[in-house]
Amino acid sequence: MSKERISSREKLPVSVSSGVFIGDREGRLLLLKKKIEEEKFAWAPPSGKMKPHEDPMMTAKREAKEEIGVEINLLDLIRIYPTDRGDDATGLGFVFRGEIVEGEVTPDGFEITGFNYFSTSELEKLIEENKLYKPEYNIPAIRDWIDGKSYSTEVINEIC
Repeated sequence: MSKERISSREKLPVSVSSGVFIGDREGRLLLLKKKIEEEKFAWAPPSGKMKPHEDPMMTAKREAKEEIGVEINLLDLIRIYPTDRGDDATGLGFVFRGEIVEGEVTPDGFEITGFNYFSTSELEKLIEENKLYKPEYNIPAIRDWIDGKSYSTEVINEIC
């Protein structure tokens, strides 16, 4: 490869985030009511962007602690979701299945204003009514969670 070709190559901006799907004993999924704009809300799992020096698992645990005040154990990886972010960017979303090991769900009151556990039929209704935050990640992730998809978190340890 020539020097000119290497120096003119542009890097693709990539947004990396992690989320955790937490179920209850009745098989319902915990979703948080996120304030996304003034007087506008959408539902999502605990999730957010990766910070410097984090791996995807650290991000999922940090977001659960920050958004709802709980410590979690990650059980497995549901999937990694690539997402188009327009002409000059892309996104990757790591979605885990987890369980609360310490604390009670307590929304932060700023970004998160409420929470609810949703049954499968209630999740389908949220999808139909376009009430999910970042549906490009969350719709396929919810469907994969319902289908019981799962991969060992060791996959993440191997690549990080």
